[in-house]
Amino acid sequence: MINITISFLSLLADITNREEIELSIRENSTIKDALNILFMKFGNELKETILVSSDTLNKYIILGLNGKDIRSLNNLNTILHNKDELSLLPAIAGG
Repeated sequence: MINITISFLSLLADITNREEIELSIRENSTIKDALNILFMKFGNELKETILVSSDTLNKYIILGLNGKDIRSLNNLNTILHNKDELSLLPAIAGG
């Protein structure tokens, strides 16, 4: 098992009623695996906010792994490692 920290920002913190949690997951788990655990814990509202389909991240949600956007890595298939920090935040737009 490995331990990761997950931070929820803005409206995602409102949905989960948490700003941060520690999660223990199996070695070689992906971001998608971690998200599925979160969806079971926090429900469909979180899932529907983060994903547009089972394999597609909502374009208005940014997932950062250790400070890097997962889109520049291997997206939802990025392997997680012990002590990784995953940040979930809505993109902010304005005009």
